[in-house]
Amino acid sequence: MKKTHTLIISDLHLGTEVSQPGKVLEMLKNYSFRKLILLGDVFDSMDFRHLKRDDWNLLNFIGELSRDKKVRWVIGNHDQGLSDIFESLMDARVYEVYTWQYNQQKYLAIHGHQFDRFLINNTFLSYLATNVYNLIQRLDSKEKNFSHYLKRKSKGWLRLSEKVARSAMLYGKKYGADFVFCGHTHKATEKSNHNVRYFNSGCWTDIPCTYITIDENDIQIHEY
Repeated sequence: MKKTHTLIISDLHLGTEVSQPGKVLEMLKNYSFRKLILLGDVFDSMDFRHLKRDDWNLLNFIGELSRDKKVRWVIGNHDQGLSDIFESLMDARVYEVYTWQYNQQKYLAIHGHQFDRFLINNTFLSYLATNVYNLIQRLDSKEKNFSHYLKRKSKGWLRLSEKVARSAMLYGKKYGADFVFCGHTHKATEKSNHNVRYFNSGCWTDIPCTYITIDENDIQIHEY
């Protein structure tokens, strides 16, 4: 079993055809850790009718983890309105922005949609695009190759990864953070600027899936 202090995962989008809850559960069971940060968009929507058995198995496991480990849930744009459910299902503390101290340094976790100007300024278009994409997932092949391709192209077209990273590092500098962690873009990334190191945890809806570990002397992005 692998050991780490903190695990960060984001953008599971449970309830969609491209979500991979079985892989998430397998990865979590392979680690011994003290803290788990769910960095937003764990669910895809408030409609739980789309959740399957593997989704519930994962949620139940996270609920069991929260009995003796720190589980911190950072709200994503798809998670809005679900904070009460998080707390009752998982016994997890819920945050818009989560900050903590480790090794005499300040860490900050925020989902990242707050820095997505297209999403903020085009709420209806974003809602419509999400519904169309969900329909494409249902019609796509078993491997979901076309769905993965569309998601990567849409994020790249908006240059979202760079925009979120730049704004997140400025945000981190404003609040005196040494490290900032985001999700939202579905692209695992590491950057640094303004004396702030930035990490994006990627997603669990593509291949490979990605996650972050934090230890005393190292922060790593892993593929699964």
